[in-house]
Amino acid sequence: MFFQGKDYIRPSKKLRLLSVVQALTENERLSQTQLARFSRTSSAMVNQYLAELHREGMVQFAPVNRKSFAYRLTDKGQEARRNMMEQYCAEMVRGFASIKELVRRRLEPLAKRRDTPAIPNTPDAPNTPDAGEPAARHGLPPAPQRIAPQRIAPLRIALFGAAETGEVVLAALEGTPFEVTLVVDNDTTKHGTPFHGHTVQPPATLLAAPGQLAVDAVVVSSFAHQRAIQQQLLAMPGMPESAREVVVLL
Repeated sequence: MFFQGKDYIRPSKKLRLLSVVQALTENERLSQTQLARFSRTSSAMVNQYLAELHREGMVQFAPVNRKSFAYRLTDKGQEARRNMMEQYCAEMVRGFASIKELVRRRLEPLAKRRDTPAIPNTPDAPNTPDAGEPAARHGLPPAPQRIAPQRIAPLRIALFGAAETGEVVLAALEGTPFEVTLVVDNDTTKHGTPFHGHTVQPPATLLAAPGQLAVDAVVVSSFAHQRAIQQQLLAMPGMPESAREVVVLL
Protein backbone atom coordinates (compact mmCIF):
# COMPACT_ATOMS: atom_id res chain seq x y z
CA MET A 1 0.00 0.00 0.00
CA PHE A 2 2.75 2.46 0.93
CA PHE A 3 5.48 3.55 -1.43
CA GLN A 4 8.92 2.45 -0.30
CA GLY A 5 11.82 2.99 -2.66
CA LYS A 6 15.25 1.37 -2.45
CA ASP A 7 17.64 4.25 -3.06
CA TYR A 8 15.98 7.64 -3.36
CA ILE A 9 13.00 7.21 -1.04
CA ARG A 10 14.10 4.97 1.80
CA PRO A 11 11.57 3.65 4.33
CA SER A 12 11.79 5.30 7.73
CA LYS A 13 10.63 4.18 11.15
CA LYS A 14 7.61 6.48 10.82
CA LEU A 15 6.62 4.86 7.53
CA ARG A 16 6.93 1.36 9.00
CA LEU A 17 4.91 2.38 12.05
CA LEU A 18 2.24 3.82 9.80
CA SER A 19 2.21 0.58 7.80
CA VAL A 20 1.68 -1.43 10.99
CA VAL A 21 -1.12 0.70 12.45
CA GLN A 22 -2.86 0.99 9.07
CA ALA A 23 -2.77 -2.79 8.67
CA LEU A 24 -4.24 -3.22 12.16
CA THR A 25 -7.02 -0.79 11.26
CA GLU A 26 -7.99 -3.07 8.41
CA ASN A 27 -7.49 -6.38 10.25
CA GLU A 28 -6.64 -6.64 13.95
CA ARG A 29 -6.13 -10.42 13.68
CA LEU A 30 -2.98 -10.15 11.58
CA SER A 31 0.00 -12.02 12.96
CA GLN A 32 3.39 -10.40 13.49
CA THR A 33 4.67 -12.29 10.45
CA GLN A 34 1.87 -10.86 8.33
CA LEU A 35 2.47 -7.37 9.71
CA ALA A 36 6.16 -7.72 8.87
CA ARG A 37 5.30 -8.64 5.28
CA PHE A 38 2.92 -5.67 5.00
CA SER A 39 5.47 -3.18 6.39
CA ARG A 40 8.43 -4.77 4.59
CA THR A 41 10.46 -5.37 7.71
CA SER A 42 11.28 -8.28 10.02
CA SER A 43 9.01 -9.97 12.58
CA ALA A 44 11.48 -8.98 15.31
CA MET A 45 11.18 -5.32 14.31
CA VAL A 46 7.36 -5.55 14.27
CA ASN A 47 7.53 -7.04 17.77
CA GLN A 48 9.47 -3.98 18.92
CA TYR A 49 7.02 -1.61 17.25
CA LEU A 50 4.03 -3.32 18.87
CA ALA A 51 5.71 -3.20 22.28
CA GLU A 52 6.39 0.52 21.81
CA LEU A 53 2.82 1.21 20.69
CA HIS A 54 1.54 -0.76 23.67
CA ARG A 55 3.67 1.24 26.13
CA GLU A 56 2.34 4.49 24.65
CA GLY A 57 -1.26 3.35 25.00
CA MET A 58 -1.90 3.12 21.27
CA VAL A 59 -2.36 -0.66 20.98
CA GLN A 60 -4.05 -3.19 23.22
CA PHE A 61 -3.10 -6.87 23.26
CA ALA A 62 -6.19 -9.09 23.40
CA PRO A 63 -5.45 -12.83 23.81
CA VAL A 64 -7.04 -15.02 21.14
CA ASN A 65 -5.54 -18.28 22.45
CA ARG A 66 -2.41 -19.32 24.29
CA LYS A 67 -0.18 -18.54 21.34
CA SER A 68 -1.68 -15.52 19.58
CA PHE A 69 -3.07 -12.05 20.23
CA ALA A 70 -5.31 -9.58 18.50
CA TYR A 71 -3.70 -6.14 18.28
CA ARG A 72 -6.37 -3.47 18.64
CA LEU A 73 -5.76 0.21 18.13
CA THR A 74 -7.03 2.42 20.95
CA ASP A 75 -8.62 5.81 20.36
CA LYS A 76 -5.18 7.32 20.93
CA GLY A 77 -3.74 4.94 18.36
CA GLN A 78 -6.41 5.82 15.81
CA GLU A 79 -5.73 9.52 16.29
CA ALA A 80 -1.99 8.94 15.82
CA ARG A 81 -2.70 6.91 12.68
CA ARG A 82 -4.80 9.72 11.21
CA ASN A 83 -2.07 12.27 11.92
CA MET A 84 0.63 10.07 10.38
CA MET A 85 -1.54 9.39 7.33
CA GLU A 86 -2.14 13.11 6.84
CA GLN A 87 1.60 13.80 6.88
CA TYR A 88 2.31 10.88 4.55
CA CYS A 89 -0.30 12.03 2.02
CA ALA A 90 1.00 15.61 2.17
CA GLU A 91 4.51 14.40 1.31
CA MET A 92 3.21 12.27 -1.56
CA VAL A 93 1.26 15.24 -2.96
CA ARG A 94 4.38 17.43 -2.84
CA GLY A 95 6.34 14.73 -4.65
CA PHE A 96 3.62 14.41 -7.28
CA ALA A 97 3.61 18.18 -7.78
CA SER A 98 7.39 18.14 -8.28
CA ILE A 99 7.12 15.47 -10.98
CA LYS A 100 4.39 17.45 -12.75
CA GLU A 101 6.63 20.53 -12.74
CA LEU A 102 9.48 18.45 -14.17
CA VAL A 103 7.26 17.30 -17.05
CA ARG A 104 6.21 20.86 -17.86
CA ARG A 105 9.80 22.13 -17.85
CA ARG A 106 10.89 19.35 -20.19
CA LEU A 107 8.19 20.37 -22.67
CA GLU A 108 8.79 24.13 -22.52
CA PRO A 109 11.39 24.10 -25.33
CA LEU A 110 8.81 22.54 -27.65
CA ALA A 111 6.37 25.36 -26.98
CA LYS A 112 9.06 27.93 -27.75
CA ARG A 113 10.15 26.24 -30.98
CA ARG A 114 6.74 25.52 -32.39
CA ASP A 115 5.58 27.31 -35.50
CA THR A 116 1.88 26.55 -35.44
CA PRO A 117 -0.33 28.70 -37.70
CA ALA A 118 -2.73 30.91 -35.81
CA ILE A 119 -6.42 30.10 -36.13
CA PRO A 120 -8.43 33.34 -36.21
CA ASN A 121 -11.62 33.62 -34.23
CA THR A 122 -14.80 34.97 -35.82
CA PRO A 123 -14.14 38.72 -36.25
CA ASP A 124 -16.13 41.18 -34.18
CA ALA A 125 -16.59 43.46 -37.22
CA PRO A 126 -16.05 43.19 -40.96
CA ASN A 127 -12.42 43.55 -41.92
CA THR A 128 -12.75 44.47 -45.61
CA PRO A 129 -11.60 47.48 -47.66
CA ASP A 130 -15.12 48.93 -47.87
CA ALA A 131 -15.93 48.56 -44.16
CA GLY A 132 -15.64 52.32 -43.64
CA GLU A 133 -17.76 53.42 -46.62
CA PRO A 134 -21.05 53.99 -44.73
CA ALA A 135 -19.30 56.46 -42.44
CA ALA A 136 -17.62 58.17 -45.41
CA ARG A 137 -20.99 58.83 -47.07
CA HIS A 138 -22.01 60.90 -44.02
CA GLY A 139 -18.82 62.94 -44.07
CA LEU A 140 -17.31 61.06 -41.16
CA PRO A 141 -13.89 59.47 -41.04
CA PRO A 142 -13.99 55.72 -41.46
CA ALA A 143 -14.17 53.75 -38.26
CA PRO A 144 -10.95 52.01 -37.33
CA GLN A 145 -10.94 48.41 -38.38
CA ARG A 146 -10.80 45.94 -35.53
CA ILE A 147 -8.56 42.96 -35.93
CA ALA A 148 -10.04 39.88 -34.37
CA PRO A 149 -8.02 38.23 -31.60
CA GLN A 150 -6.25 35.08 -32.57
CA ARG A 151 -5.87 31.85 -30.64
CA ILE A 152 -2.94 29.52 -30.99
CA ALA A 153 -3.70 25.90 -31.74
CA PRO A 154 -2.51 23.60 -28.96
CA LEU A 155 0.58 21.51 -29.52
CA ARG A 156 -0.54 17.96 -30.26
CA ILE A 157 1.24 15.41 -28.09
CA ALA A 158 1.47 11.63 -28.37
CA LEU A 159 2.14 9.81 -25.14
CA PHE A 160 4.30 6.69 -25.46
CA GLY A 161 3.56 4.51 -22.43
CA ALA A 162 0.13 3.68 -21.04
CA ALA A 163 1.13 3.12 -17.43
CA GLU A 164 1.44 4.98 -14.13
CA THR A 165 3.99 7.50 -15.41
CA GLY A 166 1.68 8.26 -18.32
CA GLU A 167 -1.04 9.14 -15.83
CA VAL A 168 1.31 11.67 -14.21
CA VAL A 169 2.15 13.21 -17.58
CA LEU A 170 -1.54 13.54 -18.47
CA ALA A 171 -2.18 15.31 -15.16
CA ALA A 172 0.85 17.55 -15.65
CA LEU A 173 -0.36 18.74 -19.06
CA GLU A 174 -3.76 19.91 -17.83
CA GLY A 175 -4.08 23.66 -18.29
CA THR A 176 -1.04 23.87 -20.59
CA PRO A 177 -0.77 24.62 -24.34
CA PHE A 178 -0.21 20.90 -24.91
CA GLU A 179 -2.98 18.49 -25.84
CA VAL A 180 -2.53 14.71 -25.70
CA THR A 181 -4.26 13.42 -28.82
CA LEU A 182 -2.73 9.95 -28.99
CA VAL A 183 -1.55 7.29 -26.52
CA VAL A 184 0.58 4.42 -27.79
CA ASP A 185 2.27 1.43 -26.17
CA ASN A 186 4.36 -1.55 -27.22
CA ASP A 187 2.24 -3.92 -25.12
CA THR A 188 -0.20 -5.51 -27.56
CA THR A 189 -2.53 -6.51 -24.71
CA LYS A 190 -3.19 -2.80 -24.10
CA HIS A 191 -4.07 -1.97 -27.70
CA GLY A 192 -7.71 -0.95 -28.00
CA THR A 193 -8.12 -0.55 -24.24
CA PRO A 194 -9.18 2.73 -22.59
CA PHE A 195 -6.61 4.92 -20.85
CA HIS A 196 -7.96 8.06 -19.17
CA GLY A 197 -10.16 9.16 -22.05
CA HIS A 198 -7.93 7.75 -24.78
CA THR A 199 -7.73 4.40 -26.56
CA VAL A 200 -4.27 2.86 -26.53
CA GLN A 201 -2.88 2.40 -30.04
CA PRO A 202 0.17 0.62 -31.50
CA PRO A 203 3.25 2.77 -32.21
CA ALA A 204 2.60 2.65 -35.98
CA THR A 205 -0.27 5.12 -35.51
CA LEU A 206 2.29 7.82 -34.76
CA LEU A 207 2.72 8.20 -38.52
CA ALA A 208 -0.03 9.92 -40.46
CA ALA A 209 1.85 8.97 -43.64
CA PRO A 210 5.40 7.93 -44.50
CA GLY A 211 7.66 10.77 -43.43
CA GLN A 212 4.88 12.59 -41.55
CA LEU A 213 4.10 12.44 -37.86
CA ALA A 214 0.45 12.44 -36.82
CA VAL A 215 1.33 14.74 -33.89
CA ASP A 216 3.67 17.61 -33.13
CA ALA A 217 5.72 15.76 -30.51
CA VAL A 218 6.06 12.38 -28.80
CA VAL A 219 6.61 12.21 -25.04
CA VAL A 220 8.19 8.96 -23.85
CA SER A 221 6.74 8.44 -20.39
CA SER A 222 8.43 5.13 -19.59
CA PHE A 223 11.36 5.95 -17.31
CA ALA A 224 12.68 2.38 -17.39
CA HIS A 225 12.86 2.09 -21.19
CA GLN A 226 13.24 5.66 -22.46
CA ARG A 227 16.42 5.19 -24.49
CA ALA A 228 15.24 1.92 -26.02
CA ILE A 229 11.92 3.52 -27.04
CA GLN A 230 13.72 6.54 -28.46
CA GLN A 231 15.90 4.29 -30.62
CA GLN A 232 12.82 2.30 -31.65
CA LEU A 233 11.03 5.45 -32.79
CA LEU A 234 13.97 6.87 -34.71
CA ALA A 235 14.47 3.53 -36.48
CA MET A 236 10.79 3.11 -37.37
CA PRO A 237 10.25 2.92 -41.15
CA GLY A 238 8.79 6.17 -42.44
CA MET A 239 9.78 8.18 -39.36
CA PRO A 240 10.81 11.70 -40.47
CA GLU A 241 14.26 13.05 -39.66
CA SER A 242 12.61 15.83 -37.63
CA ALA A 243 11.56 13.22 -35.06
CA ARG A 244 14.96 13.61 -33.41
CA GLU A 245 13.87 17.07 -32.26
CA VAL A 246 10.35 16.22 -31.11
CA VAL A 247 10.81 12.91 -29.28
CA VAL A 248 11.00 14.05 -25.64
CA LEU A 249 12.52 11.95 -22.86
CA LEU A 250 11.55 12.84 -19.31
